Amino acid sequence: MFSELDEIDVKLLFHLQKGARISAQEISKKIHLSANAVSARIRRLEAEGYIKQYATVLNKNMINKKLVSFTGITLHTNANGNLGSFLSSVKEFSEVCNCYHVNETFDFLLYIVVTDMQDYHSFLINKLSLIDCVSKIKTFFVLEEIGTAHMIDLTPLMNRFNRKRK
Repeated sequence: MFSELDEIDVKLLFHLQKGARISAQEISKKIHLSANAVSARIRRLEAEGYIKQYATVLNKNMINKKLVSFTGITLHTNANGNLGSFLSSVKEFSEVCNCYHVNETFDFLLYIVVTDMQDYHSFLINKLSLIDCVSKIKTFFVLEEIGTAHMIDLTPLMNRFNRKRK
């Protein structure tokens, strides 16, 4: 059962998003709560599913993964068999970092990270285009990455608490 987030939970989530390696002791100083209470809240937020996982965000350039794309996929039909078949195939591709089931122009949007154009071409020809249910592939290459995709804006949640105080 989920509990409703309070102001301290939101502050705690904010600090964990900025750096998952931050200690309970460090957070306790920032939000004025004991380290034991912070640790207990983190365990509760994990158990309730608010915190899905902890991750390390790598510098793609440092590991020679310099080509990033968003690739739109259209299936022949949206029959359950096609959806399942496509998803099963994509889960096997290490080049695909994220797969989004979307509406409108495409059925799926893939976030793909590879070494270079030759690597992308090989992935496209030898893997992606071989999935039987795919009818159309359209790729958009990222020219520059701006922002921090791993951070979710918690301002609306904090504003809820600020309104209650007024």
